[in-house]
Amino acid sequence: MKFGLLIVMATNVEAEIKEFDEVLKSTDLLVDESVQIYELESEKGNVIDELYNSLKVITEFLGFSVELSPSIFNEAEETKITLTPSLEVVIKKSNGKVEQKRLDEFSTKKIAAILKNSIMPIIELCKNEKIIQNKNITFLKAVTGKLDKIQKINSEKNNTNTDTTIKNPNNDLSPSMETASTQGIQNEVS
Repeated sequence: MKFGLLIVMATNVEAEIKEFDEVLKSTDLLVDESVQIYELESEKGNVIDELYNSLKVITEFLGFSVELSPSIFNEAEETKITLTPSLEVVIKKSNGKVEQKRLDEFSTKKIAAILKNSIMPIIELCKNEKIIQNKNITFLKAVTGKLDKIQKINSEKNNTNTDTTIKNPNNDLSPSMETASTQGIQNEVS
């Protein structure tokens, strides 16, 4: 019987050792998975920071605000939500309360939803702004062209007057200057 009891005890010890080994392997796996999640969280933070800073440069330059759907934030339909050029999300509730939160303070899922609902409107605003800028530049070019014509005419007139003075080297004054001098004297007399 002692021999049978030893076999049973040995089997129990082996089973316990296997259990401990499995627990150790599971613990190692848990540690590995946890470290990977920690690294992903850290990377996510860096990516969100980069996204926020890059997007902020663009939105502040453009200066556009975009209205967002209240459904993104599970808010009532009458709630007004705006993404500002500084990437602040401003939530104006119907009761008058206002909440403000930076884009990078939201969860990645919420950031994705905000971007999904704001990128196309910003692109449309850019297209409209480009049309306006092109019209303004075309207008300014046209005005500049007309002003250049006046400048050229004035420049040609000055060149003609200079040519007359050069062509009459024996006269003290060219006819146009003589007239101007005579008119100046007449104005002083009267």
